[in-house]
Order: sequence, then structure tokens, then C-alpha cells
Amino acid sequence: MEIPDFDTFDVECEREAIGSSVKSIRAILDTLRAKPGLVTAYAKFTNVPADIAKQKFRKGCQQLYDAATQLLIVTVPGLAHDTAVGKFTWFFTTSCQTAGIELVIPTSSARVHGVQGYKEPDGSWSPEEVPTGRNPIWPSVVLEVGLSESRRKLRADAAWWLANANSAGQVNVVILISINRAVAEIIFESVVLEQPPTHLRGGRKQSRLQTRQSIKVTRPPGGTSQPITTVPSTLPFTITFEEIMCRSPIPPEADMAIPIAALEGIARNVWKAQGL
Repeated sequence: MEIPDFDTFDVECEREAIGSSVKSIRAILDTLRAKPGLVTAYAKFTNVPADIAKQKFRKGCQQLYDAATQLLIVTVPGLAHDTAVGKFTWFFTTSCQTAGIELVIPTSSARVHGVQGYKEPDGSWSPEEVPTGRNPIWPSVVLEVGLSESRRKLRADAAWWLANANSAGQVNVVILISINRAVAEIIFESVVLEQPPTHLRGGRKQSRLQTRQSIKVTRPPGGTSQPITTVPSTLPFTITFEEIMCRSPIPPEADMAIPIAALEGIARNVWKAQGL
């Protein structure tokens, strides 16, 4: 399986620096976290040795590292970012319980090692009982949150999880939440790999990312008195039972579905955190 054309390190960052020491990296991250109105910021560090990259630099920050290039990107979350993660995780859990999915466990932002580096998601889930032949290191569902202005970065994150050679297709779905920095707009997406692969490149079939579901929640300027618009608003945000649990459902087990009203509730909480 070839990885789609998304460079996870090709992202506009607030800061770029040489990652010569843990102290210098932490100092930059502290500066970014102190920025007023922070939603999400990215810091890119070059020439980061493996012994430094293995460190956890700041609690709550997600790290992506490539050993071959010695590149490190750290995602620095603000209050709105953390609100989106926390609220979505809560609704994911309660919706799983409603669907009779009782054995799914949150693996949260646990570090996962790929071909030549590692990545930490904003959230992840795995079945408690791992089916035979499945590597328990890889979650079945992953959550990534970021800025709408950096949706290419989010797509690259999804490609890392879905098409990483070490995952062998064990990550089934990546959930993306894109937060607009300036206006009240949030997009909820579920991304999967196209099956079967049909895209040809150099005579070989290549997997491509496929957006299976995309729901945009917006509100015009003017604060909480303004009406919320959700497009489309006819179906809930759904992840199948098989994608979460890696097995067929046994009735009354069903697919996980987060209602539109819950997505709008997440959006309201994020906008409050943004001061919008």
C-alpha cells in the first residue's frame, strides 16, 4: 500500500527552529501556549536527534517525529482545541454506550510508532478484546483536531494513520475536526481509505483518502443570539460498529451515531472558548 501524496511536515508553522535541546524546544512551546486567543499552533523543529525526540516536551501537546529527516512537529493546543477534543470524546463515548458498544477503550493521545517515527493523536479508541491477527498498538479510530486554515495538515495526519506501512490498514477511520480561527465555523469529517484502490500512479494502484462524511456547523457574527446552521442536517455523524470494534455486530449492537444536536453543542462550546 502506497501512502497518498500528503506531506505531514509540509505545514505552515508559527515557529521554526533547530531542535538542539529539550530546554530550547520547551521554551518555544511555552511561548506559543501563552499567546492570547490561541486555538492551535504548530512548531517545527529541524535536526532533532532521536534521543531528544523521544522526550515528551509539554503535557497536552501532540508530537510527530520522522527519524529519517530528524523533523519534529509539535501541535500546541489552546482552550478551543482542548474543548473540541473533550466534548467530542464525551459524545463519542456516550453514543457508543447507546449503540451497545461497551468494550471500546479510549487510548487517548498515546504515542504510536510507524515506519520511521511516531505520532500522537488528539484522541483514539480501540476494542478491548483485540481480534486475532490485529496489532493492539494501532487504534481502530483516531481523532485529529486543527485549524480550518491548516486542513492540508489534517489530511496529512489522516494519511499517516490510514496508510502507514506499519498499520497495515488497522486504523479504520480518522475523524477530523477543523476549527476556523476567525469566524464561528467548525467542520466534522470522517476520512477512510478508498476501497478498493483505483488510483494509478507509475503503473501501481495507490490508495487515496476518501471523505465519507462532512458536516459543517456555522453561526453568523453576533454571538449566541444568532441561529446555527448545519449542512447537511439530515443524518447523524456515524462510525460503524465494525470500524470501531473490528468485528460484526451482534444485535442489539449497532453503529455509533452522534446526533446533529450534539455536534452543534460541541460547536457552541468551542465558540465560547474562542470568544465568538
